[in-house]
Amino acid sequence: MPARLQIQAKDCSPLGLLILQYLEEHHISMNRLAEMADIPQPRLRGACFKGTCPTPETLRKLSKVMGMHHLELYTLAYEGRIVKRPEDADDYLDSLIRELFETAREMDLVPPKQRPSKARIERALRELGFAHQDERQVEKIRTLRSL
Repeated sequence: MPARLQIQAKDCSPLGLLILQYLEEHHISMNRLAEMADIPQPRLRGACFKGTCPTPETLRKLSKVMGMHHLELYTLAYEGRIVKRPEDADDYLDSLIRELFETAREMDLVPPKQRPSKARIERALRELGFAHQDERQVEKIRTLRSL
């Protein structure tokens, strides 16, 4: 049984909350997780707190041990620090990225080793319902005419 953590959830960033959850679910200590990820324990502990900036290397090492893509951890670590677009973006982009990775994990899919081409990304986005602004305008006009 791991020692009781001295880190409180109220002091944690979204990444920190995920780390605490992982420790609890796997019944391991923070020292053990740091050892498994080859990260100094103080660095791992520091990554848990609000306002900290874990290095990409720390996130990559941690992601391997936790069985997650490092971009998922990066999104959690820097949540709230990314300047949001003024138009209705709110948490849309963050939730979209999380949903993609969560769905892939549920389907036992792993991220591609190489970045997909722009053409493949565009095809996938269109299948998800993305469209050019002009196409949206035409669609709205057709809808209004049919009423």
